[in-house]
Amino acid sequence: MHRFFSLFCAFQILLFSAAIPIAQAKEASVCSPQILAHPIQGGYTWTVASRLGEFLQMAENEYGERDKSWTILGVEFTDEKQPSNWHPFDSKRKNIIIQLTKDAANDEKRALFQLSHEVFHVLSPTGKRDSTYLEEGLATYFSIQASRKAGIRISPAYIASPRYRQAYRMIETLYKKHPDASERIATYREQGLPLSALTETQLEQMFPRLKTTLVQKLVAQF
Repeated sequence: MHRFFSLFCAFQILLFSAAIPIAQAKEASVCSPQILAHPIQGGYTWTVASRLGEFLQMAENEYGERDKSWTILGVEFTDEKQPSNWHPFDSKRKNIIIQLTKDAANDEKRALFQLSHEVFHVLSPTGKRDSTYLEEGLATYFSIQASRKAGIRISPAYIASPRYRQAYRMIETLYKKHPDASERIATYREQGLPLSALTETQLEQMFPRLKTTLVQKLVAQF
């Protein structure tokens, strides 16, 4: 039985994460509840794969359909300190892999918070590190809302990084001034333009109740 479990873990590595060496096949994180689905009545337990689909649907319902010229390959855990989206192979393939931190493998709250944040970024990817405070703030705002809808008790205090917390607060102000902000963003995205391409003038026109100083901060590179 032990040998079968080890072989199953090794299979999980090959299937879900090229970033984790085979030498680490026996680590508990590899066969964590975040990637190992258990049969239940009517289906299987939640994993990062099924949560990916759930969060993506939430994001599209809120902010418009994603750019389908990009292919989402899946989710993996890495030794990196920060979660991210990365684009394997050459840029012409337009592939995306969502990477979560290794410590999230056995921490559902951390995994869902990271996953939902990165899911927002797959709506309008560019393949570059060019996100603005607007995009990062919206991604962080979405991660709080999506985690709550998934049944996780979470508050803005969970945001560890001061920069991300600042970006989140900006978006809170945005929604206070314009409660229909999601609809306005979705309308902009219908043009097929990434959020990082929004200019100061465009953002002022989109959200006329915002102060100029806040608009300038939102369009600044993160």
